[in-house]
Amino acid sequence: MKMLYKFALCAVMAASLAFYSGCKSSGSGEEGAGTGTDITGLDGAGGAGTIGLPGGFGEPGKGVPRDPNEWTPIPGVSLPTVYFAYDQSTIGTSEFPKVQNAANHMSENPDHCLIIEGHCDDRGSLEYNRALAERRAIAVKEDLIRLGVPDNRTKTISYGEEKPAVQGADENAWAKNRRAEMIPAR
Repeated sequence: MKMLYKFALCAVMAASLAFYSGCKSSGSGEEGAGTGTDITGLDGAGGAGTIGLPGGFGEPGKGVPRDPNEWTPIPGVSLPTVYFAYDQSTIGTSEFPKVQNAANHMSENPDHCLIIEGHCDDRGSLEYNRALAERRAIAVKEDLIRLGVPDNRTKTISYGEEKPAVQGADENAWAKNRRAEMIPAR
């Protein structure tokens, strides 16, 4: 009986060890500021809002950093904010020149990266606003890519309603909070 008990215990331990050794940590689940649309994707897995850097990039210490967590905003360098209509993630025709301006900046500054932060006003649930802000940041990123900015030089972060530009509960405040900020970084 004791022998059967020891055998069963060893079998359970061996199975547990095999199970746990096959598990892989998946990271924090958040992109950028703990929100990088979880900034996974560095291994090329890709996905909405992820980086997806293919292979190596240049010489060590030169060019775009491999890890977007290393990107640091450049003091004194700013790009215009892109504003959105209520409950929309489509870039309006009046806002598109701002994206073109950012694409020109990236073309003229090949050592710069771009952090694209998506934001919302405070109407709607936290989950809905986080998803809408992510769609806004991705819309800007996709237009930048169409304009020739390499994917690996941009990353998106969704803040939802967490970082309002203006406090208030009226249309003027809400309009300023429905935005995507493009932050040059190295």
